[in-house]
Amino acid sequence: MDKLIAIAAALAVLTVSSGQLHKVFHKLLVAQLQLIKDSQSSTWGQAMLLPSNLKL
Repeated sequence: MDKLIAIAAALAVLTVSSGQLHKVFHKLLVAQLQLIKDSQSSTWGQAMLLPSNLKL
């Protein structure tokens, strides 16, 4: 996990220093919207619901 954080931090610094931050934000937004669209489609199936009489 520490290696992933270090890689993400390095990529963030490189992105800011190269002036490409707005492009990265745009690509993240597009990917997020695509994920939302895919999750609403029928290809993911139906979510499993807990029985309503289940006491937690």
